[in-house]
Amino acid sequence: MKTLVNQERLVSTFIDLAKIASPSWEEKGVIDYIKQKADALGVECVLYPCNNSYNVLIRVTGDESYIPVLFSCHMDTVTPCENIQPVIKDNKIFSDGKTILGADDKSAIAAFLEAIELLKEHALPHGHIEFLFTCAEEVGLFGAKGFDLSVVKAQYAFVFDSDGPVGKIIVAAPYHISMKIFIKGKAAHAGMEPEKGISAIRVLSEIITAIPHGRLDSETTVNVGIVKGGRATNIVAEEAECTLETRSKQKARVLSVKREIERTAKVIARKHKAKIKIESTMDYEGYAIRENHPIVLIASQALKSIGINSALAVSGGGSDTNIFNAHGMKAINLSSGMRQVHTTKEYVLIQDLVNVASLVLSIIQHAKH
Repeated sequence: MKTLVNQERLVSTFIDLAKIASPSWEEKGVIDYIKQKADALGVECVLYPCNNSYNVLIRVTGDESYIPVLFSCHMDTVTPCENIQPVIKDNKIFSDGKTILGADDKSAIAAFLEAIELLKEHALPHGHIEFLFTCAEEVGLFGAKGFDLSVVKAQYAFVFDSDGPVGKIIVAAPYHISMKIFIKGKAAHAGMEPEKGISAIRVLSEIITAIPHGRLDSETTVNVGIVKGGRATNIVAEEAECTLETRSKQKARVLSVKREIERTAKVIARKHKAKIKIESTMDYEGYAIRENHPIVLIASQALKSIGINSALAVSGGGSDTNIFNAHGMKAINLSSGMRQVHTTKEYVLIQDLVNVASLVLSIIQHAKH
Protein backbone atom coordinates (compact mmCIF):
# COMPACT_ATOMS: atom_id res chain seq x y z
CA MET A 1 0.00 0.00 0.00
CA LYS A 2 1.33 3.44 -0.94
CA THR A 3 2.38 5.56 1.99
CA LEU A 4 2.99 9.29 2.44
CA VAL A 5 5.96 8.57 4.70
CA ASN A 6 9.28 9.99 3.53
CA GLN A 7 11.42 6.93 4.29
CA GLU A 8 14.76 8.62 3.74
CA ARG A 9 13.90 11.47 6.11
CA LEU A 10 12.42 9.09 8.68
CA VAL A 11 15.53 6.90 8.73
CA SER A 12 17.74 10.00 8.97
CA THR A 13 15.73 11.25 11.96
CA PHE A 14 16.00 7.88 13.67
CA ILE A 15 19.76 7.72 13.10
CA ASP A 16 20.14 11.25 14.54
CA LEU A 17 18.20 10.26 17.63
CA ALA A 18 19.96 6.92 18.09
CA LYS A 19 23.33 8.69 18.18
CA ILE A 20 22.23 10.88 21.10
CA ALA A 21 23.08 9.23 24.43
CA SER A 22 20.03 9.50 26.68
CA PRO A 23 20.23 7.31 29.78
CA SER A 24 17.41 7.81 32.26
CA TRP A 25 17.27 11.33 33.72
CA GLU A 26 19.84 12.49 31.13
CA GLU A 27 17.57 13.07 28.14
CA LYS A 28 18.63 16.67 27.41
CA GLY A 29 20.09 15.92 23.97
CA VAL A 30 16.88 14.26 22.82
CA ILE A 31 14.75 17.01 24.38
CA ASP A 32 16.73 19.66 22.49
CA TYR A 33 16.36 17.69 19.25
CA ILE A 34 12.57 17.38 19.63
CA LYS A 35 12.23 21.06 20.57
CA GLN A 36 14.23 22.17 17.53
CA LYS A 37 12.10 20.02 15.23
CA ALA A 38 8.89 21.35 16.76
CA ASP A 39 10.03 24.96 16.44
CA ALA A 40 10.99 24.40 12.79
CA LEU A 41 7.53 22.93 12.12
CA GLY A 42 5.77 25.74 13.94
CA VAL A 43 3.98 23.55 16.48
CA GLU A 44 3.59 24.23 20.19
CA CYS A 45 6.17 22.44 22.31
CA VAL A 46 6.16 22.69 26.11
CA LEU A 47 8.71 21.30 28.56
CA TYR A 48 7.35 20.14 31.91
CA PRO A 49 9.95 19.75 34.69
CA CYS A 50 10.26 16.27 36.18
CA ASN A 51 12.92 15.81 38.82
CA ASN A 52 16.15 16.86 37.08
CA SER A 53 14.78 16.28 33.57
CA TYR A 54 11.67 17.15 31.57
CA ASN A 55 8.65 15.63 29.89
CA VAL A 56 7.96 17.16 26.48
CA LEU A 57 4.48 17.81 25.09
CA ILE A 58 3.76 18.86 21.51
CA ARG A 59 0.27 20.15 20.73
CA VAL A 60 -1.24 20.28 17.24
CA THR A 61 -4.68 21.91 17.25
CA GLY A 62 -7.32 20.64 14.84
CA ASP A 63 -10.92 20.00 13.88
CA GLU A 64 -13.33 19.52 16.81
CA SER A 65 -15.22 16.83 14.88
CA TYR A 66 -12.36 14.44 15.67
CA ILE A 67 -11.68 12.72 18.98
CA PRO A 68 -8.67 14.41 20.67
CA VAL A 69 -5.88 11.84 21.00
CA LEU A 70 -2.50 11.55 22.68
CA PHE A 71 0.50 9.69 21.27
CA SER A 72 3.20 8.83 23.78
CA CYS A 73 6.67 7.28 23.95
CA HIS A 74 9.73 7.68 26.17
CA MET A 75 13.05 9.42 25.51
CA ASP A 76 15.42 7.52 27.81
CA THR A 77 17.22 4.28 27.03
CA VAL A 78 18.99 1.60 29.01
CA THR A 79 22.79 1.41 28.89
CA PRO A 80 25.30 1.03 27.27
CA CYS A 81 24.22 4.00 25.17
CA GLU A 82 27.37 6.08 24.70
CA ASN A 83 28.82 6.45 21.19
CA ILE A 84 26.11 4.43 19.46
CA GLN A 85 27.08 3.69 15.86
CA PRO A 86 23.96 2.72 13.88
CA VAL A 87 24.53 0.35 10.96
CA ILE A 88 22.12 -0.11 8.04
CA LYS A 89 22.15 -3.44 6.22
CA ASP A 90 19.47 -5.45 4.44
CA ASN A 91 16.78 -2.89 5.33
CA LYS A 92 17.59 -3.31 9.03
CA ILE A 93 19.16 -0.85 11.47
CA PHE A 94 21.29 -2.15 14.33
CA SER A 95 24.26 -1.03 16.42
CA ASP A 96 27.87 -2.06 15.88
CA GLY A 97 27.44 -4.58 18.70
CA LYS A 98 29.16 -2.53 21.39
CA THR A 99 26.02 -0.73 22.55
CA ILE A 100 22.26 -0.90 22.42
CA LEU A 101 20.59 0.76 19.42
CA GLY A 102 17.95 2.76 21.27
CA ALA A 103 15.00 1.76 19.09
CA ASP A 104 13.37 1.39 22.50
CA ASP A 105 11.87 3.95 22.22
CA LYS A 106 13.45 6.21 19.60
CA SER A 107 11.74 4.37 16.76
CA ALA A 108 8.51 5.88 18.12
CA ILE A 109 10.04 9.36 18.56
CA ALA A 110 11.21 9.35 14.93
CA ALA A 111 7.81 8.15 13.72
CA PHE A 112 5.96 10.82 15.71
CA LEU A 113 8.15 13.59 14.32
CA GLU A 114 7.66 12.23 10.79
CA ALA A 115 3.89 12.15 11.28
CA ILE A 116 3.87 15.81 12.36
CA GLU A 117 5.92 16.74 9.29
CA LEU A 118 3.46 14.88 7.04
CA LEU A 119 0.45 16.58 8.63
CA LYS A 120 2.02 19.92 7.77
CA GLU A 121 3.35 19.01 4.31
CA HIS A 122 0.12 17.53 3.02
CA ALA A 123 -2.34 19.67 5.02
CA LEU A 124 -4.02 16.47 6.20
CA PRO A 125 -7.32 16.82 8.09
CA HIS A 126 -7.03 16.01 11.77
CA GLY A 127 -8.36 16.72 15.21
CA HIS A 128 -6.58 17.96 18.32
CA ILE A 129 -3.42 15.86 18.68
CA GLU A 130 -0.87 15.74 21.47
CA PHE A 131 2.51 14.01 21.48
CA LEU A 132 4.02 13.26 24.88
CA PHE A 133 7.68 12.29 25.21
CA THR A 134 8.40 11.08 28.74
CA CYS A 135 11.66 10.88 30.67
CA ALA A 136 12.98 8.15 33.00
CA GLU A 137 10.61 5.42 31.85
CA GLU A 138 13.22 2.68 32.00
CA VAL A 139 13.92 3.12 35.72
CA GLY A 140 10.36 3.15 37.04
CA LEU A 141 8.00 5.04 34.71
CA PHE A 142 8.92 8.21 36.58
CA GLY A 143 8.26 10.59 33.71
CA ALA A 144 4.67 9.43 33.29
CA LYS A 145 4.19 9.31 37.07
CA GLY A 146 5.40 12.90 37.33
CA PHE A 147 3.26 14.27 34.48
CA ASP A 148 -0.02 16.07 35.18
CA LEU A 149 -2.50 14.61 32.71
CA SER A 150 -4.94 17.44 33.41
CA VAL A 151 -2.93 19.63 31.00
CA VAL A 152 -3.84 17.44 28.03
CA LYS A 153 -7.07 17.54 26.07
CA ALA A 154 -6.88 14.01 24.70
CA GLN A 155 -9.58 11.44 25.34
CA TYR A 156 -7.44 8.40 24.49
CA ALA A 157 -3.71 7.65 24.66
CA PHE A 158 -1.83 5.51 22.15
CA VAL A 159 1.51 4.52 23.66
CA PHE A 160 4.12 3.10 21.28
CA ASP A 161 6.43 1.08 23.52
CA SER A 162 6.03 -2.59 22.71
CA ASP A 163 8.40 -4.82 20.76
CA GLY A 164 7.82 -6.97 17.70
CA PRO A 165 6.27 -6.22 14.32
CA VAL A 166 3.76 -3.40 14.02
CA GLY A 167 0.22 -4.67 14.57
CA LYS A 168 0.38 -5.81 18.19
CA ILE A 169 -2.08 -4.12 20.57
CA ILE A 170 -1.44 -4.63 24.29
CA VAL A 171 -4.87 -4.56 25.97
CA ALA A 172 -3.81 -5.77 29.43
CA ALA A 173 -0.73 -5.52 31.65
CA PRO A 174 0.02 -6.48 35.26
CA TYR A 175 0.06 -4.85 38.67
CA HIS A 176 3.62 -4.62 39.93
CA ILE A 177 4.83 -4.55 43.54
CA SER A 178 8.50 -4.19 44.47
CA MET A 179 9.70 -5.36 47.89
CA LYS A 180 12.85 -5.15 50.01
CA ILE A 181 13.60 -7.50 52.89
CA PHE A 182 16.21 -6.38 55.43
CA ILE A 183 17.59 -8.89 57.95
CA LYS A 184 19.68 -7.97 61.01
CA GLY A 185 21.37 -10.86 62.77
CA LYS A 186 24.31 -10.78 65.16
CA ALA A 187 27.99 -10.46 64.29
CA ALA A 188 30.59 -12.84 65.71
CA HIS A 189 34.04 -14.09 64.79
CA ALA A 190 33.47 -16.86 62.26
CA GLY A 191 36.52 -18.86 63.33
CA MET A 192 36.53 -18.48 67.12
CA GLU A 193 32.88 -18.23 68.20
CA PRO A 194 30.47 -18.62 65.27
CA GLU A 195 27.83 -20.11 67.59
CA LYS A 196 27.45 -16.68 69.23
CA GLY A 197 26.41 -15.11 65.94
CA ILE A 198 23.20 -15.04 63.91
CA SER A 199 23.98 -15.09 60.22
CA ALA A 200 21.74 -12.65 58.40
CA ILE A 201 22.83 -14.25 55.13
CA ARG A 202 21.68 -17.71 56.25
CA VAL A 203 18.35 -16.32 57.46
CA LEU A 204 17.78 -14.43 54.23
CA SER A 205 18.78 -17.49 52.19
CA GLU A 206 16.17 -19.58 53.99
CA ILE A 207 13.57 -16.90 53.34
CA ILE A 208 14.41 -16.73 49.63
CA THR A 209 14.12 -20.50 49.23
CA ALA A 210 10.81 -20.58 51.15
CA ILE A 211 8.87 -17.76 49.45
CA PRO A 212 7.05 -18.22 46.11
CA HIS A 213 9.34 -17.98 43.10
CA GLY A 214 9.08 -17.82 39.31
CA ARG A 215 5.76 -18.29 37.53
CA LEU A 216 3.05 -19.01 40.08
CA ASP A 217 0.21 -19.18 37.54
CA SER A 218 -0.60 -17.84 34.08
CA GLU A 219 -0.96 -14.31 35.44
CA THR A 220 1.43 -14.12 38.40
CA THR A 221 5.21 -14.11 38.89
CA VAL A 222 7.77 -13.51 41.66
CA ASN A 223 11.47 -12.84 41.28
CA VAL A 224 14.32 -12.02 43.67
CA GLY A 225 16.65 -9.86 41.61
CA ILE A 226 19.23 -8.40 44.01
CA VAL A 227 20.90 -9.89 47.11
CA LYS A 228 23.42 -8.09 49.32
CA GLY A 229 25.05 -8.92 52.63
CA GLY A 230 28.12 -9.50 54.74
CA ARG A 231 31.44 -7.71 55.18
CA ALA A 232 34.10 -10.45 55.36
CA THR A 233 34.44 -14.22 55.44
CA ASN A 234 35.69 -14.17 59.02
CA ILE A 235 32.58 -12.36 60.31
CA VAL A 236 29.19 -13.98 60.82
CA ALA A 237 27.13 -11.64 58.67
CA GLU A 238 25.13 -9.18 60.76
CA GLU A 239 23.12 -7.68 57.89
CA ALA A 240 21.67 -8.89 54.59
CA GLU A 241 18.98 -7.67 52.23
CA CYS A 242 17.27 -8.58 49.00
CA THR A 243 15.10 -6.80 46.48
CA LEU A 244 12.30 -8.64 44.75
CA GLU A 245 9.14 -8.09 42.77
CA THR A 246 5.77 -9.72 42.25
CA ARG A 247 3.42 -9.13 39.32
CA SER A 248 -0.09 -10.23 38.49
CA LYS A 249 -2.90 -9.23 36.18
CA GLN A 250 -5.19 -9.41 39.23
CA LYS A 251 -4.79 -6.85 42.01
CA ALA A 252 -6.15 -9.19 44.70
CA ARG A 253 -3.68 -11.86 43.63
CA VAL A 254 -0.59 -9.64 43.70
CA LEU A 255 -1.57 -8.33 47.15
CA SER A 256 -2.14 -11.90 48.37
CA VAL A 257 1.33 -12.96 47.19
CA LYS A 258 2.87 -9.91 48.88
CA ARG A 259 1.22 -10.86 52.18
CA GLU A 260 2.37 -14.48 51.82
CA ILE A 261 5.97 -13.34 51.31
CA GLU A 262 5.75 -11.07 54.36
CA ARG A 263 4.29 -13.83 56.56
CA THR A 264 6.86 -16.41 55.50
CA ALA A 265 9.79 -14.03 55.95
CA LYS A 266 8.68 -12.96 59.43
CA VAL A 267 8.17 -16.53 60.64
CA ILE A 268 11.67 -17.54 59.51
CA ALA A 269 13.31 -14.44 60.99
CA ARG A 270 11.56 -15.02 64.30
CA LYS A 271 12.68 -18.67 64.33
CA HIS A 272 16.32 -17.57 64.10
CA LYS A 273 15.89 -14.64 66.51
CA ALA A 274 16.84 -12.19 63.75
CA LYS A 275 15.29 -8.77 63.25
CA ILE A 276 13.43 -8.10 60.02
CA LYS A 277 12.13 -5.07 58.14
CA ILE A 278 10.08 -5.30 54.95
CA GLU A 279 9.28 -2.46 52.58
CA SER A 280 6.86 -2.72 49.66
CA THR A 281 5.65 -0.35 46.96
CA MET A 282 2.96 -0.68 44.31
CA ASP A 283 5.09 0.57 41.42
CA TYR A 284 2.19 0.67 39.03
CA GLU A 285 -1.40 -0.51 38.68
CA GLY A 286 -2.40 -3.05 36.07
CA TYR A 287 -5.00 -2.46 33.39
CA ALA A 288 -7.34 -4.44 31.15
CA ILE A 289 -9.33 -2.97 28.27
CA ARG A 290 -12.11 -4.90 26.55
CA GLU A 291 -11.49 -5.76 22.92
CA ASN A 292 -14.57 -3.87 21.70
CA HIS A 293 -13.64 -0.63 23.46
CA PRO A 294 -13.52 2.37 21.06
CA ILE A 295 -9.77 2.86 21.58
CA VAL A 296 -9.09 -0.74 20.50
CA LEU A 297 -11.44 -0.43 17.54
CA ILE A 298 -9.72 2.78 16.40
CA ALA A 299 -6.31 1.09 16.49
CA SER A 300 -7.59 -2.07 14.75
CA GLN A 301 -9.32 -0.09 11.99
CA ALA A 302 -6.26 2.14 11.57
CA LEU A 303 -4.04 -0.93 11.14
CA LYS A 304 -6.45 -2.53 8.68
CA SER A 305 -6.52 0.61 6.55
CA ILE A 306 -2.73 0.46 6.06
CA GLY A 307 -2.82 -3.24 5.27
CA ILE A 308 -1.65 -4.66 8.61
CA ASN A 309 -3.53 -7.26 10.65
CA SER A 310 -4.02 -6.39 14.31
CA ALA A 311 -3.23 -8.85 17.09
CA LEU A 312 -4.50 -8.30 20.63
CA ALA A 313 -2.04 -9.32 23.33
CA VAL A 314 -1.50 -9.36 27.09
CA SER A 315 1.86 -8.20 28.44
CA GLY A 316 3.80 -9.36 31.46
CA GLY A 317 5.59 -6.00 31.64
CA GLY A 318 4.61 -2.47 32.53
CA SER A 319 4.84 0.77 30.59
CA ASP A 320 3.60 4.36 30.71
CA THR A 321 0.31 2.84 29.53
CA ASN A 322 -0.25 1.51 33.06
CA ILE A 323 0.16 4.99 34.51
CA PHE A 324 -2.26 6.65 32.10
CA ASN A 325 -4.94 4.05 32.74
CA ALA A 326 -4.46 4.34 36.50
CA HIS A 327 -5.10 8.08 36.18
CA GLY A 328 -8.33 7.65 34.26
CA MET A 329 -7.18 8.00 30.65
CA LYS A 330 -7.88 4.97 28.49
CA ALA A 331 -4.60 3.89 26.91
CA ILE A 332 -3.25 0.97 24.91
CA ASN A 333 0.32 -0.01 24.13
CA LEU A 334 1.28 -0.54 20.50
CA SER A 335 4.40 -1.98 18.90
CA SER A 336 7.05 0.49 17.76
CA GLY A 337 8.89 -2.22 15.79
CA MET A 338 11.86 -2.61 18.12
CA ARG A 339 13.41 -6.08 18.49
CA GLN A 340 15.80 -7.71 21.01
CA VAL A 341 15.59 -4.61 23.18
CA HIS A 342 17.91 -4.00 26.16
CA THR A 343 20.67 -5.94 24.40
CA THR A 344 23.56 -5.09 22.10
CA LYS A 345 21.75 -7.11 19.40
CA GLU A 346 18.82 -4.68 19.33
CA TYR A 347 17.52 -3.76 15.89
CA VAL A 348 14.58 -2.30 13.98
CA LEU A 349 13.42 -2.96 10.43
CA ILE A 350 13.13 0.13 8.24
CA GLN A 351 9.73 -1.12 7.10
CA ASP A 352 8.55 -1.15 10.72
CA LEU A 353 9.68 2.48 11.15
CA VAL A 354 7.57 3.33 8.10
CA ASN A 355 4.67 1.28 9.45
CA VAL A 356 4.71 3.09 12.80
CA ALA A 357 4.61 6.52 11.15
CA SER A 358 1.85 5.31 8.79
CA LEU A 359 -0.11 3.92 11.76
CA VAL A 360 0.11 7.21 13.65
CA LEU A 361 -1.37 9.03 10.64
CA SER A 362 -4.03 6.36 10.24
CA ILE A 363 -5.07 6.58 13.90
CA ILE A 364 -5.36 10.35 13.55
CA GLN A 365 -7.67 9.89 10.57
CA HIS A 366 -9.79 7.19 12.25
CA ALA A 367 -10.24 9.05 15.56
CA LYS A 368 -13.61 10.48 14.66
CA HIS A 369 -16.76 10.86 16.79
